[in-house]
Amino acid sequence: MRRTRSMALIVMSVVGLPIPAVVASGVAARPAQAPAALASPTPSATTPQEAAMFAAMMASHHQDGIELTQMALDKSTNDGVRAVAQRSQQNQKAQLPQLQSIAQSGNMSPQPPEAPLARFNEQEMTELRQLSGTEFDRKWLDTFSSHHMSAIMMADLQRDSADTRTRDIARQIRDQQLQDVSDMNNLRDQLG
Repeated sequence: MRRTRSMALIVMSVVGLPIPAVVASGVAARPAQAPAALASPTPSATTPQEAAMFAAMMASHHQDGIELTQMALDKSTNDGVRAVAQRSQQNQKAQLPQLQSIAQSGNMSPQPPEAPLARFNEQEMTELRQLSGTEFDRKWLDTFSSHHMSAIMMADLQRDSADTRTRDIARQIRDQQLQDVSDMNNLRDQLG
């Protein structure tokens, strides 16, 4: 449960959501304070249940990512944006069955995001649906880059997983999405 809460807080901090007061082990953290461990997660060997939870959360995250990439493929006329969206969609679709298998091995199913993050995601999607042209491309790049950064942080928590499949897919996700973020940053610079 503590790692689940930590992952949720990491994701919230990456996408810029305010971190609510959290009561854990009887200690309350103030909204403006996040534990130092969350600022730069230190990986450690994870249990099979933690690996399954990661996979369940990442599967849900990938499903959201596939929806975001499809929106870019449907709306963008920018070749660079479309290329990043296409590559990322292919990678996430290819990884989804493996993530689902790892999750199922721990009797887990895809985990929807926590309520504040779910509301944030829907707000972002609504805004993207209303934009077009370069405005859409800029917003999509910003949104998808943040989406990837949260996945990278989640994957970093599994880089020392005792489960080989989990460790390997976490590294693959991290490496592929870091490349995507680099490409998106370059595109964002070009678009101003």
